[in-house]
Amino acid sequence: MTAPSASPTSPTTPPATEPASQSTPITSARSLKQLSIFFLGATCFLASTTLTRRAIHQRNLRIAPKFYHPNTNPHEHFSPLHDAIQALNLATMNCVSLGMMGIGGTLWAFDTYGLGEMRQALRGHLAYEHFDKPDPGTGSPPEAEHENSVAQDGEPKASR
Repeated sequence: MTAPSASPTSPTTPPATEPASQSTPITSARSLKQLSIFFLGATCFLASTTLTRRAIHQRNLRIAPKFYHPNTNPHEHFSPLHDAIQALNLATMNCVSLGMMGIGGTLWAFDTYGLGEMRQALRGHLAYEHFDKPDPGTGSPPEAEHENSVAQDGEPKASR
């Protein structure tokens, strides 16, 4: 057996280092503030779920007839209004806490904290600051183009 010959090859260049990620690490103060909204929503959801389970259990205990008691009137303390208000309160707590959890997770996923940053990002994507500026191709603002099309046809064009 012969040893493989070492043929001269062109020197390999090391791979170019990729730039460091621009996202914030999960343990940064900003990320922890964003995650705190999610965890607050999760805690509220856990508490509201516990309250809902407790209310259902108490209702089941109240409905079941007692041992050695007549079951001719099992619903002595039944109040439809009380039950409806309690159900509405529990559903509201569950939905609000689930919404808080969803908003907190979304804010963390999109690396946004606060209403100002969301507004700035949305305006940047929609080019909101430049919607009334003249188009570089035509030199006239969009309102003037609309007025010109109305003046030519007499009726505004239907937009689809």
